[in-house]
Amino acid sequence: MRKHARLAGLMTLIAGLALSESAPAATQAATPWVQALTQEALDSGFLSRLPPNVSVVFGLAKGQEGTDVRQLLDKQGHQVRTFNVSVANHADVVIFNVNTQSGTTVAYLLTPEGKLRKAVSYATGGQARELSAAEAKPGLAHEKQFWSARVKKTPSSTPVAPAAPAPKGGSGS
Repeated sequence: MRKHARLAGLMTLIAGLALSESAPAATQAATPWVQALTQEALDSGFLSRLPPNVSVVFGLAKGQEGTDVRQLLDKQGHQVRTFNVSVANHADVVIFNVNTQSGTTVAYLLTPEGKLRKAVSYATGGQARELSAAEAKPGLAHEKQFWSARVKKTPSSTPVAPAAPAPKGGSGS
């Protein structure tokens, strides 16, 4: 009986060691949604520019320049969502939620970890009004849920590389 208890203990120890060694790899594979989407935007997002009024309020640009970004876009009916990463500073991530029917927009400036830095709302052509953290919290929670689900749906956020071009000149025959 003692022999079986020692064997079971040894097997448990071996299994525990094997699991603990594989845990870091599993943790690394579970990339947070902002980091995964940032990489996807930088790899394959559209080159776009944030509106100057939002860029200025968020402190991303001076004057009326706007901010160059790589952008992921999702459109469902009258709702357009964009995930934007600054070309100049990849730590500047901005999510927009636009209602094209009413012309209202809410934008969230996030840290690379997905924490709120600032939020604004505005109507088309209007001035951006900064939102308090309490005002921004419910909408940001919906955006996190939406964008997190998008990451989970995408098996790989890395685009497939195009095939290498055929060599010139033939095979020598």
